[in-house]
Amino acid sequence: MTSRPSVVSTRCPSLDAILQGGFPFSRLSLVYGEASTGKTTLATQCSIECASRGLKTLYIDADRSFSHTRLSQLAEGDFEKIGEGIILFVPETFSEQRSLVERIESFITGSTGLIVVDTITSLYRSFLGPTEKVFVQNRELNRQLAYLAELASMRHVAVLLISQVHALPFRPGHQIEPVAKRILTYWSEVVLKLTSTANPMVKEARLERYCSANIPIASCFLKITERGLVKADV
Repeated sequence: MTSRPSVVSTRCPSLDAILQGGFPFSRLSLVYGEASTGKTTLATQCSIECASRGLKTLYIDADRSFSHTRLSQLAEGDFEKIGEGIILFVPETFSEQRSLVERIESFITGSTGLIVVDTITSLYRSFLGPTEKVFVQNRELNRQLAYLAELASMRHVAVLLISQVHALPFRPGHQIEPVAKRILTYWSEVVLKLTSTANPMVKEARLERYCSANIPIASCFLKITERGLVKADV
């Protein structure tokens, strides 16, 4: 196994540039955006990057959005090798997600580099109900993130959280924020927002927070192609 880098590259140079090289190890990173903005493609590219470096990814596919066909496209001929480096988990309920997060450490070895939860809020959202239940679900989500944050720090792995969004009512324009924003942004030291633009082929990636305080907010434009996320000329 090659030496472990300090960040997980996204395999997209323009995106890596605003992320100071990629998503950092030992921390939680959050990527949020509407459907079809490239969130799962980004998570898959990070998983491929880890596999190419001899590092394994524990991929919790709570949204059932992971695609072996897409992985084959992005792996560019190394599908078998890359596939062996990604361990897939598919919880069906928020309770199963909780149990999985609580025992995910048992799957971590010295060669584990990345944990992906895609999406961290899909099963949480599907089980929301009365106010009392919302409180319980929020407490449970907070506990899962606290555990993942501790795991990232103690085991020196990168944790990448993918989140759904909801629209903000009574706001000018089409404004969105992550589901369970307060909890997710409390624990996440890197926050990246993906949005559509007037050109349906072009997405904007905007860095809203980075763990180093002196890193400025920055953005870049991307296209989703068969080869994955690439720089868009606008």
